[in-house]
Amino acid sequence: MSQNDAMAYKKSGTRNLNKGDYKQAAADYTQAINLMPNDAELYVNRSSAYCGIGVIRKDPSSFDRAIEDIGQALKLNPDFAAAYSVRGSIYFSKGENDKAIEDYNRAIQLDSADDNAYYCRGCAYVSKGEYDRGIKDLETALRINPNHPDARRHIELARNLQKMQIKHL
Repeated sequence: MSQNDAMAYKKSGTRNLNKGDYKQAAADYTQAINLMPNDAELYVNRSSAYCGIGVIRKDPSSFDRAIEDIGQALKLNPDFAAAYSVRGSIYFSKGENDKAIEDYNRAIQLDSADDNAYYCRGCAYVSKGEYDRGIKDLETALRINPNHPDARRHIELARNLQKMQIKHL
C-alpha cells in the first residue's frame, strides 16, 4: 500500500463525510491513518466523522473518540487551528460551551481569518445567554465571509432571544 492508496481512502472518507455516511467515513479515514499515521488532518477528519456518529446516535463514546483523535492531531501539529475549531464543535455538541469557547479562542488566535471559528464561538456564547458577545462574533464571521451560510440567520435569532430575555427581567 502507498501514499496514493492513503489519499484514495482520504477522498472516499471526505465524500462519505459530506453525504452523511459517518460510519463509512470513519472507516475510510482509519484506513488512511494506517497508511499515513503522521498526517494530522486525517485525525481531524476522522474526528468529524465520529462527531457525526455521536450526534446521530446520541452516543457519548463517539464524542470521546473524536476528542482523542483531535488530541493525536494536536500532538502531530500543535498549531493546527482547524483541530481546535473541530474540537470546539465537539464540545459544543456535548453542551460543554466553556470548553468549546476555549478551543475557538485558540483557533482564532492561530487563524484570525477563520470565519467558522468566530461563527461557532458566537453560537456558543448565545447558547450560554451571552448575547452581546455572541452577536459580535457572528457579525465578525459575516464580515470575514459575507456569504456565510448561517451567520445572518443566527444574528437575527440571537437578537430575538436577547429581546425575549430583556422582556422577562
